[in-house]
Amino acid sequence: MAYSLEKDGDSYEQQYYHKFIKAEFPSYDAFWVKFVVPLTNRPANINAKTNAQLAAIGKGEHDICISQLHYTILRHLARVYEIRQVTTLGIDQLVEGIVRITGAQDVAFELLERYTSPGAYHTWVDKATGKQKGSREARNAWQNREKNPLQQFRDYRNHLVHGRVSPAIVIAGVLYIPAISNERKYYDWRKVTAQKITPALVASDFSTPKAILDDAWNQTLQYLDQSWKKHLLKENGGPSQN
Repeated sequence: MAYSLEKDGDSYEQQYYHKFIKAEFPSYDAFWVKFVVPLTNRPANINAKTNAQLAAIGKGEHDICISQLHYTILRHLARVYEIRQVTTLGIDQLVEGIVRITGAQDVAFELLERYTSPGAYHTWVDKATGKQKGSREARNAWQNREKNPLQQFRDYRNHLVHGRVSPAIVIAGVLYIPAISNERKYYDWRKVTAQKITPALVASDFSTPKAILDDAWNQTLQYLDQSWKKHLLKENGGPSQN
């Protein structure tokens, strides 16, 4: 029986298939069909098989872990998609959007590392305990191997969440804040409040919250789709480790 995310996914998968998966992250759909469906009880139900049932098809808990990470990425992306539909984003919506998009990145890095290095990380451990490496180590290993992809957005997330509030400029009712990679230039708010704001300054160093989140979305989806094609959808890739 042929399955499709559009018809046979859960409510979230079906809802967001047409909203962005089909056009912007088609490899999510392809991997779901290839990898996730066999782990479930379809057509009876969408729940995962038992360990005994998995063993009968040469699969195990490692594969369940991968499928759960895969779905978690979608849930992060679905929330960011909805935030981006707001006509005029404010700072609070940008913070949530950046946190969720980098959350999707975190989970994707872990998934990619676990899939390409089966058996190297304990399935249900979040961080190292003794000799057992877990999710944190998997995520860090992928980032190091890939030379910190999308790091500019992760740095921006850290600034928004852990740093001071950025200074803002309002021009004709439009909010502008320091753009990605420019946030450190304006730790001292007086660089904005004590000088004349010119169009050239705004154009070079500032952006709207919506433009910032859209850029993070576009680059993240591009990285994910390309990485899925390269590492998850290649022939005979990612053997199971029961």
